[in-house]
Amino acid sequence: MPDSIRTTEPVAGYPVYEIDHPTCTARVALHGAHVMEWQPKHVSDPVLYLSPEAVLREGKAIRGGIPVCWPWFNAHPTDPSLPSHGFARSTFWKTGEFSTDGDAVTLRFTFEKGAWHAELRLSLGEALEAELTTTNRGDQPVPVSGALHSYLRVGDISAIHIEGFDGCGYLDTVGAPAARRQDGPVRFDSEVDRIYDTHGSSRLVDPTLHRTITVEKSGSPSTVVWNPWIEKAAALGDLPDEGYKDFVCIEAAIANDLAVRLAPGESHKFSTRIRVEEERRL
Repeated sequence: MPDSIRTTEPVAGYPVYEIDHPTCTARVALHGAHVMEWQPKHVSDPVLYLSPEAVLREGKAIRGGIPVCWPWFNAHPTDPSLPSHGFARSTFWKTGEFSTDGDAVTLRFTFEKGAWHAELRLSLGEALEAELTTTNRGDQPVPVSGALHSYLRVGDISAIHIEGFDGCGYLDTVGAPAARRQDGPVRFDSEVDRIYDTHGSSRLVDPTLHRTITVEKSGSPSTVVWNPWIEKAAALGDLPDEGYKDFVCIEAAIANDLAVRLAPGESHKFSTRIRVEEERRL
C-alpha cells in the first residue's frame, strides 16, 4: 500500500481507502468501488457531493460521490425484479493494484458477475479520472449499459448553469418521457432528469463557489443531467430535504436502449474526467 493511502473502517467490515497525496485528498469505498470524496489541494471546496445521511451498509448504494451503475442503466430492460442501475454499486468489489507517482494516486478494482467482468481504474490527482472496462467472459453475446453517476457539489442549484448541450436532443424523463432539444445552457428551477444525446464534454459554471467544473468523457453516447428538486429529495431517506440545493449530477452514460452488445471475449470501456478551474476570490 503506498504511503499516501491508508485503510479505515468507518463501519465494521466496510473498508474505505483514505488518500492524502500532494495533489489531492479523497476517500474511496471498497463497496461499489465508490469514490466518496475528492478535493484537489488547490481547490477551496469539495468537488463531489456526499450526502450527510448516506448509509454505509452492504447492499445499499452510497448517496453521493460517484456510484458505478453497471451492467445496466436505470431499470433492467426486461426483468423488473432486478435492482435498478445494476448490482455493482451495492456490492463489495475486489482490489487490484494501487500505485502512486508525483501526479496522482491510481487504484484498480474488479468485479465479476456471470459473463460480465468489470475493471474500474481511478486516477485521483489535480483531475479525477474514472475508467470502466467491461469484458464478456462468457460464450454468448451480452449487452452492457450503465453510468458513472457523478454528484457534483454546487453552492446554490438555482444559481448554476451547465454549458455544452446547446442544440442537443434529449429525452426528458420528468413525467411522461418526451423528446426535446436544448436551447442555451441548462438552468434549474424544478426537477431535471434528462438523457442528452452527446459524446461531448460539459462545463458546470458555479458563481457561488467561484469555479467552473469541466466534465469530459469518452466511450458513452449519452450524458445524464439530474437534480431531484424539492418533492423527490424529501422522499429520499438518505438525502436531507434541502440537499437538492447542494448538488447536480452530470453522468457519462450508456442508456439501456443504446447498450453495447459484446461478443465473447470482447471489451468496451467508457470514462469520465473531472477537473476544476477556480476563480480568485476577492
